[in-house]
Parts: sequence; C-alpha cells; structure tokens
Amino acid sequence: MADADHAPLMEPIPVTRIGQQSRTITFEAGPEARAALAERFGLIELSAFSAQAVLRRRKDTGWIELKGTLTASVVQECVVTLEPVAAEVAGEIDELFDDSREIDGFEVELDPVAEDPEPLEDEVLDVGEVFAQVLSLSIDPYPRAPGVPPVDRQEDDPEDEEGGGDGGRASPFAALASLKDRDVKKR
Repeated sequence: MADADHAPLMEPIPVTRIGQQSRTITFEAGPEARAALAERFGLIELSAFSAQAVLRRRKDTGWIELKGTLTASVVQECVVTLEPVAAEVAGEIDELFDDSREIDGFEVELDPVAEDPEPLEDEVLDVGEVFAQVLSLSIDPYPRAPGVPPVDRQEDDPEDEEGGGDGGRASPFAALASLKDRDVKKR
C-alpha cells in the first residue's frame, strides 16, 4: 500500500497484531510528513493534519476495519485567480481490509451496497497511507477564492444558440425536448 515516495507517512501495523479488541489510533503528522503530503497533493501548505480511528478485526468476517475521522488545515490555489485559498478539511475514515488472501474464483457479484474489503498484499497495514488517501479525497478539487463566482458560459457563446431563461445557458434537456417534439410531429 505504501511505497518509498510516501515514507514519511508510514504508520505500519502488523496484521497479526490486529485482533477483535478495538484499538484506538491517533495520528498527528509532523512537519516533514505535512510537507511531503502538500507536495504530493499539490497544496501550497498543509499546516495541520491529524486523524483518530478505531482499528479492529470483525468477528463475523475476519476483515480488518478502520473507522474514524481526520482533520486538516490546507492552503490551495484558487482555480480561477491562482490566489491562495485556506480551508479546513474534515474526512470520514471507513475502510475494510481482507488479509486472508483467499481467491473466490471467477464469479463476480455486482452488489452496489455490499461491503467489499480491499485485499492486503503485505503482512502490514499502513494506516498512515490510508489517512493520506482519505485526505486526498476530502480536499476540494476546485477551490475558489472568496467572492470568485462560478465559471459559467458566456452569453455571447456561439455554441449557445438556444439561450433560454437560465442566464443565457441552454438546458441540456431542451435539446432532448426538441428532438422528441420533432419525432412526434413526423408521426
């Protein structure tokens, strides 16, 4: 799960030490780890990053469960003005891992609400890397400086011939409605 590029974030826990008894993990990233994360995720700054989670092995499946929260203080570039944008980030950690290495065969079950654990290839679970991945998913991918309006199509956009009453913006459903009307009239 972790590689040499993410070494400052490693918090390895041998899977043989993970039992059914809940274990609380508190993670506070130091300056070196925060700098590595900031570079990895394209942040101007990551001034704080901490996580708290409960780690345990489920009785029913034997899977490893990691649940908790993380918080961070980030500074990103505005996608419009490139000005620094400070933000507080919060993320939910809810991960399952399977260290059994059992192969279920070739049958594939498609159940969108089923819990599917991530298979563990190593004998360790790097919870620091899990926290880093949850952080990356919690950061705003399109930060905007205060007062910067959303980017919208221009009213004089030549591709927007059917302006409509939505600030000069055509509804994608307007084109479908016109096709439906045209099809009805041909019958």
